[in-house]
Amino acid sequence: MATWYSSDEFIGNQAAFTASERYVQAVFGDGEPEESFADYLTDWLARVRLLYGVPFAYLVPDERLLPKESIRFFYIDRNWTNRLVDGAMSVGKTTTREYAHHHAVHKTLKKKLDSEERRIRARLHPSVEDPGKGKAVNVTGLLLRSFAVAGWPGLEVKAYTVENPELMDNPPRVALLRMERLAPDVLLCMFDGVPITVDIEEPREGIQFGINLAFDDLGRLSFSNSGSPFELKMRHMHGEFAGHELGDNEIDDGLDPLSIDVPVRAANGQVIHVAALKEAIEQALPGSVDQGEESDLNSAELAVQMLQFPYRQRFFGEGGQAAGDTGSPFTLGTIYDTATLKVQATVGNISAAEVTQLFPGVTAVAPSGGDIDG
Repeated sequence: MATWYSSDEFIGNQAAFTASERYVQAVFGDGEPEESFADYLTDWLARVRLLYGVPFAYLVPDERLLPKESIRFFYIDRNWTNRLVDGAMSVGKTTTREYAHHHAVHKTLKKKLDSEERRIRARLHPSVEDPGKGKAVNVTGLLLRSFAVAGWPGLEVKAYTVENPELMDNPPRVALLRMERLAPDVLLCMFDGVPITVDIEEPREGIQFGINLAFDDLGRLSFSNSGSPFELKMRHMHGEFAGHELGDNEIDDGLDPLSIDVPVRAANGQVIHVAALKEAIEQALPGSVDQGEESDLNSAELAVQMLQFPYRQRFFGEGGQAAGDTGSPFTLGTIYDTATLKVQATVGNISAAEVTQLFPGVTAVAPSGGDIDG
């Protein structure tokens, strides 16, 4: 005859857990319970742990936490996501036997989800290699709010565990668990680990010509005497370093960077005056520097100067620190001087005073008098 307990008695009675384990064994036999979990159930719960379906207001409850043209890096609290799964699994439970069953399979289900959440992206994107069974120990991520998200739907995000991945043939990568646009200008990425370097790039879908907007030291748009807001940085056109910008510290010893104002049509300031640009490049690059034997700029040399690589915005910092530790936040940086995706700020840790301001009535106490980890 079965023994039944009230909720309070069940929680405090170890015999109930022993009985539930025997009950689960009777149902599943000697096999592992995880084999009996329906695929659609583990798939859905694994997505819950990756915040699929969680309202955006729960992630960013106030707009001031993610201003325009900003990025925030974060750690995932595994206790929070595990309790999210518990809440989903608690729906419909009414008897002590059902609760006993839940407690008996909880550890096995958690182990199953630890592996499944790493495989969700591979299921959604056939080009992504299935990582197989395993566990994501530390889940981190970023929230990017920028017009670049809307402007480049094919935006690429790459995370590494080294500071200068471009110096290595196969730099160690941090796998993406999830990458999704939550709004036209908001991108969410989640990583299977803690990155040290994160690169956000325009999609590399082709070669294009382009020029740059000119800014002064205060970040304001700068206009030349002719009224042009554009500039072009000069590059080497011949030899081993063709395509590298003049003044590159790695190849040019003592040579200063060189840029010219891009002439535009008098009737339309958005149209480049190509003939005048050719003359400006010829004057800026005398033959003694890089022009070769010919004094006139040919089409190939003009192409080298006008070639526009996809922009890459780099963020780097002490990504290897443990969750909750204080330290330098990720810093806005780039490996291209002209590269910018319009991100103007990296949002750092939020202070206790800011929490109180954003959420009146909530008293926030920072550990050791410091900031609260964002």
